Amino acid sequence: MKRNIPGLVTALQTLGYSIPGFIAAAVVSLDGHPIAQVAVDDLDLSGMCGHFSSILQGTLQSLYQGGWGDYEDTVITSADRHILLRVVGSNKEAFQVLITTREADPIDSLEVMANVEGAIGAALR
Repeated sequence: MKRNIPGLVTALQTLGYSIPGFIAAAVVSLDGHPIAQVAVDDLDLSGMCGHFSSILQGTLQSLYQGGWGDYEDTVITSADRHILLRVVGSNKEAFQVLITTREADPIDSLEVMANVEGAIGAALR
């Protein structure tokens, strides 16, 4: 599969510029391999992508087994961060990761993630 990495980076940069408290964003394959990322202060998310993938795969499996409907997104809140996960497209081959400060509103952030999903999906094809 030929991916448009510059297109992915541009979409992630758009995401970053649109969200106050932005720390990092990435597109990750469902098996945990980083595809593209942007971050402030040269933060590297590569080491965390496998963990995010495990969280997402477990959530997808739980929803499926429970018959609880389609997955939408995951919001993880720590003492000083929000970590948001959102699957890109319906084929569930990749997902977005967004990390912000606690000051950012996760609902607003998810809306911005949804708005750039089309550009990310097009760059993945």
